[in-house]
Amino acid sequence: MLPHALIYGSVALGLMAVVAVIGTDSQQLSGIRNLFTGQDNLARFQRLYLPGFLLAMLADWLQGPFVYALYEGYGIDREHNGYLFVGGFGASAVVGTVVGSLADKFGRRKFAILYCVIYFGHCATKHWGIFGMLMVGRILGGISTSLLFSVFDSWLVSESQRQGFNGEQLGNTFSLAYFGSSVVAIAAGQFGEIAANIAPLTKLGESGMYYGGYIAPFDLANIVLLMCMVYISKNWAENYGESAGQAGGGFRKAVGTIAGNKKILLCGLICSSFESSMFIFVFNWTPCLMEPDQPVPPFGHIFTGFMVFCLLGTRCYAYLARTLAVEQIGFLVMVLSAACHLTVYLSQNVAIRFVAFLAFETCVGLYFPMMGTLKGDIVPEDMRSTIYNLYRLPLNVIVLLPLLFNFSISTTFAVTTAILTIAVASAFSLKSMPKASSGKSDDLDELELQALNDA
Repeated sequence: MLPHALIYGSVALGLMAVVAVIGTDSQQLSGIRNLFTGQDNLARFQRLYLPGFLLAMLADWLQGPFVYALYEGYGIDREHNGYLFVGGFGASAVVGTVVGSLADKFGRRKFAILYCVIYFGHCATKHWGIFGMLMVGRILGGISTSLLFSVFDSWLVSESQRQGFNGEQLGNTFSLAYFGSSVVAIAAGQFGEIAANIAPLTKLGESGMYYGGYIAPFDLANIVLLMCMVYISKNWAENYGESAGQAGGGFRKAVGTIAGNKKILLCGLICSSFESSMFIFVFNWTPCLMEPDQPVPPFGHIFTGFMVFCLLGTRCYAYLARTLAVEQIGFLVMVLSAACHLTVYLSQNVAIRFVAFLAFETCVGLYFPMMGTLKGDIVPEDMRSTIYNLYRLPLNVIVLLPLLFNFSISTTFAVTTAILTIAVASAFSLKSMPKASSGKSDDLDELELQALNDA
C-alpha cells in the first residue's frame, strides 16, 4: 500500500521546495511582486493576459478530475468509457488542424472566445446520461482542447512580439502563466470536490437529464467560462496570422513549412512526443498506484501533490532560464522525463512509482514555459496556430493507441519511454544546432520554403 506519510510528506516537501526556490531568488520575488504592483509595460501586459488564460485553465481543471467518476455514475463501463475518449481525441486530431488555420485567418481572440462557447457545450452535455449525448460532449471537448492549447499561446506570442518584448520576457510570462495554472489546478480540485458533494446525482423525471453530484463541477466550469468569455471580449485586442486578417497560414503551407525547416520539425517532434506521453500518463497513473486487496489511495491528495511539484517545475524554469539556453533546458527535461517513465516500467513498487510521477510532474512544470518560449522563437507568426495544431495531430493519434488496444500498464509505459527517447534525440539535435539555422534567420530555408509554397 502507498504509505500516506509518503504522500503528505511529499506535498509538504514540494511546498517547502517552491518557497525555497522563490525565496532564495531575488529576481523571481521581484517578478512576482512586479506582476501585481508594477506599472511598466510588461507588468501591464501580464495583468492583461493572465486573467483570461487562468480563467480558461480553471474551467478545464474544474471538470477534469471528475469525468471518469461521472461516467461511472451513469453506468458507463471501461470499454465504452474508452470509446468516449477515442471520440474526443479523434475529434481533436481531425478538427484541430482546421481550426488552427481558421484562427490564424480570422483572429485568435475570436477563437479564444469560441473555445469558451464550445467548451460550454461540452460541459452542458454532461447533464444527460445518454451515451450518444456524452459522445457529442467528448467531441466538443476534443475540439475545445485543441483551441485551448494553441490559440491562447498564439495570441500571447503575437501580442508580446507586437509590443516589443524579447524572448526572456516572453519566457517569464509563460512561466508565470503555468505557475498560475498549477495554483488554479490545486484550487479547482478543492472547489470541484465541494461542488460535487452539495447534492447527490439526481435524475429529473424520465427525460434522462440529471443534476447534482459530479455534474456540479461541470456547471461551475460553465460559470467560469462565461466570465472568461466576457473578460476576453472586453480586454483582449485581436491579432492574426497575417496583418489585417487578409490571409492566414493555410494547412498546405504549414505542412510544407514543417517539412522544410529542420528546427520547426524537431520542435514538433519534441512537442508531440512529450505531450502524448503526458496524456497517456494522465489516463494511467491511478491504476499504477492501486494494489490488489489494498485500500484505494487518496487520489485527491495525490493529485494535489502532483500539482505542487508541477508548480515547482515552473519556478525551476524561471531559475534555470537565466543561465541555460531554452534548448538546453528542453534536453534536460526530456532526459529526466524518459527516466521517470522507464522507472515506472521497471518497478512494480507503488512508492517508487509515486516518486517517479512526482519527478515527472516537475518536468511537466518545466516543459510548458520552455516549449512556449521555444515555439515562440521558432514557429513563423503567419501560421502559428495552424502549426501548433499540426504538432497535436500525431499526439492525438499516439494517445489513441492504448485506448484502442487496451495496453497493460507495463506495455503502456514501455511505449511512453520509447516515445520520450525520440524526444530526447530530437531535443539533443535541436540543442546542437547553431542559432543561425533557426527558421527566422536561415535564408536558404526561407528560399526553399517559398519555392515549395509557390509550387
